Amino acid sequence: MVGRWLLYLVSLTGCIAFAWANHQWFSSALAVGVLCLPLFSLLMSLPAMLTLKVRIGCPHRVQMQIPVEIRRKISCPLPAPAISFKIRVKRVLSGETWLLSGDKLPTEHCGQLECFPDRVKVYDYLGLFCLPMKHFPHMTVTVEPQPLPVAEPPKLREYLSRAWRPKPGGGYSENHELRLYRPGDSLNQIHWKLSAKTGKLILREPMEPERGKMVLDMELRGTDDELDRKFGRLLYLSRYLLEIGARHELRVLTGDGVRDYPVCDEESLLRAVDDLLGCPCAKSEAQMEPLRSGGWLCRIGGEPDEA
Repeated sequence: MVGRWLLYLVSLTGCIAFAWANHQWFSSALAVGVLCLPLFSLLMSLPAMLTLKVRIGCPHRVQMQIPVEIRRKISCPLPAPAISFKIRVKRVLSGETWLLSGDKLPTEHCGQLECFPDRVKVYDYLGLFCLPMKHFPHMTVTVEPQPLPVAEPPKLREYLSRAWRPKPGGGYSENHELRLYRPGDSLNQIHWKLSAKTGKLILREPMEPERGKMVLDMELRGTDDELDRKFGRLLYLSRYLLEIGARHELRVLTGDGVRDYPVCDEESLLRAVDDLLGCPCAKSEAQMEPLRSGGWLCRIGGEPDEA
């Protein structure tokens, strides 16, 4: 912008010198026109400067370690004036912010990244004036963690089938329990052959394993590499439990306190992980309260050699 002003001042000086030496009406009109040119340019540019919009284009979900390019999108109902801006990125987990030096989004570590235009300046058509702009919408990009295999928890399968209970709503089951018919029971579950022998209505009640409370416990803090390992192990263990039919709970200490997430399928797991990726890390003095009720507990750490 300084160079444009120098060029304009040189042009204005030349027009004034020409008018002073020529003493003709057109030379004077030229000098007056050049003198009013900055104000005219500003008035003509203001509608476009005030209606110009800046957006950032990028996928909402990306895989870790895969490079992603950010697209800068500018829209204006009038001929668009010149604009300059930087892209600021904030990593929600750590609270760290920085300005991008290029158009590549950092995806080395998992977490949510908030991207928004920063230091936005809109110029008039001649580039002599600039107007700072604020309050542009930001975009959230979720960098998904990669599952990190761990050893199978010891004696987990024995723990899952330690007791049996009637299956709510009935339905198919490999295990059944025989009992007398009660009013309201489904007639489809009556064991007719055994009922004919005993003279009483005998019901085959489907049973399912009664499982104690299963919890995956994690503290949301540590270095970027430790957080990558924690989320990777969390994904792997939770999916392993889902594969063997074990509903469980994620219990995580965050900067906003302890959060509990019941997990019954892949969708609920992904919702929980997405929410955790957008939480601030817990402070160093915060401590996780011990699990009060009995059950199976697995604490997930971020050490490189941890099983």
